[in-house]
Amino acid sequence: MARSPSIMSWRVQVSGDVLALSELAKVETPECAVRQIGAAFVLESVHFAECTSPEQVRAEAKTLAEWLSGAAALIVGRPAEISIGAIEGPPTATGGRSLYITGEVSVRSDATAIPTITRTLPDGTVEQMHLAAPVPNWLTVARHVPQAADVLRQWGSNVRDWNALYQIREKVAAAVGGDGAIRARQWTTSAELTRFDRTANSHAVLGDAARHGVQRQEPPPNPMTLHEAQRFIERVIRKWLGQLAAEARD
Repeated sequence: MARSPSIMSWRVQVSGDVLALSELAKVETPECAVRQIGAAFVLESVHFAECTSPEQVRAEAKTLAEWLSGAAALIVGRPAEISIGAIEGPPTATGGRSLYITGEVSVRSDATAIPTITRTLPDGTVEQMHLAAPVPNWLTVARHVPQAADVLRQWGSNVRDWNALYQIREKVAAAVGGDGAIRARQWTTSAELTRFDRTANSHAVLGDAARHGVQRQEPPPNPMTLHEAQRFIERVIRKWLGQLAAEARD
């Protein structure tokens, strides 16, 4: 992918899963560009140009990092929190940058490689498809749809327990008009949604990890595992963000 001309000024050092950051660097846009410089990564955004102080840059970068953490977790299938570090000022006349806020920045690697996906176009051209390809659209949605921004922020945290998963499930349902709308869009089935809800609420199955402290209905005959529940909610989020992105393009 051709690198777009840099129209940025401020930039912010970021840390996180190196594979996720590397994928994000392949789909940079003016809205949000992760760039690799040596072994480190920096975050740039056209929105930083509107800032007049490092404090304003930090606030904007923190919001972007929260959304990116959620997006990164969706593309790599595991928590991939991205943190901000030092803030670098605009280039000086000599090409240097002032370091306004210091912070320790590191990258975390993982042994699992992210595969390269290809597709062959009708004319025979082979095109690479990056896992992070949907991310720019998700970030645009997050900037304009508060509910999406909130879900990306929450998914970007390291919290993946039953309570957090159920909160996200409720947020998506409320945003689209209820469980019937989720089923109508074929993001899940009634059986799968019921299985998730009954497992999440079952003290008999989950003990103190359940949303309820007492058993209010019969436990599900085939309870979901926490891993299954995480993948279920992840899929619903991706479907929802994809729909919002499609609506934004229309």
